[in-house]
Amino acid sequence: MDVETANLLASDIPLSSEDSILEIGPGHGALTEPLLAQGVPVTAVEIDEECVAYLQNKFAENPNFHVVNQDFLRFPIDEWLKENPKPWLAGNLPYNVSTGIVAKVMPLLKKTHGFMCMVQYEVAERFCAEPHSRNYGSLSVWIRAHATCQMLRKIGPEHFTPKPNVDSATVLFTPRPDPLDAPSEFFDFVQDAFSQKRKVITNSLSCRYEKSKIAKALENCGFAQTTRAEELSPEDLLKLYEWLKSTFPHYQKMCIL
Repeated sequence: MDVETANLLASDIPLSSEDSILEIGPGHGALTEPLLAQGVPVTAVEIDEECVAYLQNKFAENPNFHVVNQDFLRFPIDEWLKENPKPWLAGNLPYNVSTGIVAKVMPLLKKTHGFMCMVQYEVAERFCAEPHSRNYGSLSVWIRAHATCQMLRKIGPEHFTPKPNVDSATVLFTPRPDPLDAPSEFFDFVQDAFSQKRKVITNSLSCRYEKSKIAKALENCGFAQTTRAEELSPEDLLKLYEWLKSTFPHYQKMCIL
């Protein structure tokens, strides 16, 4: 990432002097440097030992820098947050694990100020997708249950060395003041609802319930029989789930998706 882009990304986080940052996947510190320049403590989690050694040498004189040599997907962020309340999260996320990282962070986002990250542009579209759009899916619901999502910048390949074959984008996740109060089983239900995205939800959920029961649930919730999962907000899906759960508490998957 070039210096100008790194500076822009760092400036998109509304830091105060009281804040701290948990940076995910700093690499060689392109984003770390302008973050540290704002005078706040930065804890960086980096999986690559070579990068860790490079970072330790590069920022050896900066008392605000600390690096942890660990895969972020195994990093005990919940424990770290107990000792570091309300940080900002930031990172230029590796494309192959960006979805897993965001999924891990979402349930804990309420304990932070927010999360600014750079990902592949198409992934950013999925993160920020709204109901009734082609990119809206179970991942979008998971994110919207915990956060509001805003795409900040689209960044072309020319800003990186070597140049990737795709565009990138930065995304800002802001914690919802009222995260969706849903059990973990609800998100399994959501995945089933989107399993046949282009079909009506009666077909998608037929692995869980008889179609007649789904039809009754749709009617009682005020949804059309032709409703598809992509037309429902997280709140709508939770309403449907809760009605089915309370009326037909026992179900058995009747097919393998």
